Amino acid sequence: MAYSWDNRVKFVVRYMYDIDNNGYLDKNDFECLAVRTSVIESKGEVKPEKYEQNRKVMRNLWNEIADLADFNKDGQVSVEEFKSAVKNACVGKPFDAFPGALKAFISSHFGTVDVNGDGLVGVEEYRVDCCSRQAYSDIKEIDDAYNKLCSAEDKKKGGIDLKRFQELYAQFIGNPDETIGAVYLFGPLQELN
Repeated sequence: MAYSWDNRVKFVVRYMYDIDNNGYLDKNDFECLAVRTSVIESKGEVKPEKYEQNRKVMRNLWNEIADLADFNKDGQVSVEEFKSAVKNACVGKPFDAFPGALKAFISSHFGTVDVNGDGLVGVEEYRVDCCSRQAYSDIKEIDDAYNKLCSAEDKKKGGIDLKRFQELYAQFIGNPDETIGAVYLFGPLQELN
């Protein structure tokens, strides 16, 4: 069940958006994401204009998520509310049909994974991204997941480019099939409660 659609969406909430780890999404999480993204992208040397750009992306993402998912309008989005919104806005849709702010976040997130800035996410960068969120006792587990994630074309190019990352992210949250390679986009998953 670690790769079920339900578990993947819980993973996105817990490890991608709920930065303050309080169990729900709110405006503060996305302010923190702007800082985190800016620091990671610039390897610590944050430029004010880049931070403001990231802040705008994250504020737009929060506003979009709140519009789509904060059904009771309490300023917080629960995991269940988020799952309902993702089901309505993303399941069965390609990346191009996703809400605008989510597309901007996904594209921005690629920049935090492509640490060396060469336009490809190679296995080394994938390892760093995976280990920044979860604990693993064997590097082989991560490398095996990367190999399952990558298509023959990805391997030929030397990694995953932005367009492919967007496609994989769309499949990760928008395709309920547990057997697709995209389920490994963020590494080997564990079943979440």
